[in-house]
Amino acid sequence: MASNVVENGVKLVGETLLPGTSLMIDGEIKSGLGHAALGILATAAFGPLAWIAVAADSYARSVTGRSLSDHLFPPKPAERPVAEEIR
Repeated sequence: MASNVVENGVKLVGETLLPGTSLMIDGEIKSGLGHAALGILATAAFGPLAWIAVAADSYARSVTGRSLSDHLFPPKPAERPVAEEIR
C-alpha cells in the first residue's frame, strides 16, 4: 500500500516535468513519448492548461488504466438486445 502511494507520488511529480512520464515509468514507452510530444505541441498551441490536460490524461491512464475522457464522460452501457418472442 505505502509503495503504491510513493510510486504514484513519483509519477505525479514526473508529470509536472514532462507529460507521459508516468506511462514511461510503467514501461509504456511509445504511449509515454506520444503524450510527451502531444504535451509539448499542445502547450505551444494552447498554453499551459493544455500541458496540464495531457499530463492528467497520462497520469489517469497510468494509475487507473482509463483515459481522462473516460473518467469525465463515462461510456454509456450498451443497450440490451430485445429477446425475440417465443413462437
